[in-house]
Amino acid sequence: MRGVAITGMGIVSGLGSGAAAHLEALRSGRSGLGPLTLFSLPGLAPAPVGQVDEALLQGIHGSRSVALALLAARQAMGGAGFAEPGVLAIGTTTGGIQESEQHYLKHRGQAGAEERELLRYHSAGTIADVLSADLRLSAERHTFSTACSSSANAIGHGASRIMRGAPWALVGGVDSLCRLTYCGFHSLKLLASAQCRPFDRNRQGLNLGEGAAFLLLENEEHARRRGASILGYVAGWGCSADAYHITAPHPEGLGAVAAMKAALADAGLSPSDVDYVNAHGTATPANDKAEALALEALFPGEGPLVSSTKGATGHTLGAAGAMEAVFCVLAMQASHAPATVGLSEPESQFRVRHVPPGGVDTPLRVALSNSFGFGGNNAALVLTRSES
Repeated sequence: MRGVAITGMGIVSGLGSGAAAHLEALRSGRSGLGPLTLFSLPGLAPAPVGQVDEALLQGIHGSRSVALALLAARQAMGGAGFAEPGVLAIGTTTGGIQESEQHYLKHRGQAGAEERELLRYHSAGTIADVLSADLRLSAERHTFSTACSSSANAIGHGASRIMRGAPWALVGGVDSLCRLTYCGFHSLKLLASAQCRPFDRNRQGLNLGEGAAFLLLENEEHARRRGASILGYVAGWGCSADAYHITAPHPEGLGAVAAMKAALADAGLSPSDVDYVNAHGTATPANDKAEALALEALFPGEGPLVSSTKGATGHTLGAAGAMEAVFCVLAMQASHAPATVGLSEPESQFRVRHVPPGGVDTPLRVALSNSFGFGGNNAALVLTRSES
């Protein structure tokens, strides 16, 4: 089973804007991490972030999250228009809270405070409303907020709706940098003060990032009737809940294993069919260990090539699943498995087949994309290559 056709992709991150820029960055091993300049945090030690270049958002109105989402969604749509109603599914964790923070810091909750426009985008669901209006889409709208698996679940939901008869779905995720997430991860002692090192023996924590990514999904016959190019397929989706701890994953990765197995079963594939895994790979001690154990349990032999792209983008939270789904499609199109930026000394206790430095040029037909969030919110996507 090939699954649901992907006919458009859009992406923006600290690496730049558009699929071509991101493929070039993955091939070259470039990192989009740098100093935080979007806002100041007096009293907190600086840490690298994957901040989007302000110039890319010029002329796009709305909150920062809305602007990021619009840029990526317009790329994914590529000017396509649909007469039939479809599906719009978005994953996010913070919505428009960056602007809400600005309002609070200026007015401190005073009655009659001015600049109420800053609060217009506070609700996470507002992003889908704005996209629907801007792109003139007739679509049922869904917003997923399941921590770092949010946009992976949005993609899976959109694909499942197409399997049940919807003609098209625009699916993806967005999150912008904000004080809440930066200070929250700082308080949990999960931020690295330098470049993050996924799966490295010297890893010290994650780097935050921001961005957006969207996929345009269609029934394959629908896509071919309108002459659309097929970039790949969403073949399977699986999700699970650890219910182990409010932030920590199950130490043996049991929920992660369940999500990956469910995604492969949904695709009608076995672990031996997987050529590449885009790991959740946040570079925190607990998460990388749990995911490594989960991968060992699922792939008892040599296993597929594995890498994390968060060393290039930072952890973009609700947008991560969608961004990494785009990375999987790009890797399959280019027949190139990207290396993990920041990984220099792999943790010896992890039996994981890491992509070597510089990446590997090899045919990739099946990719597994992992997104594991706080609270044990796990999701996995199986993506397959288009031969057209």
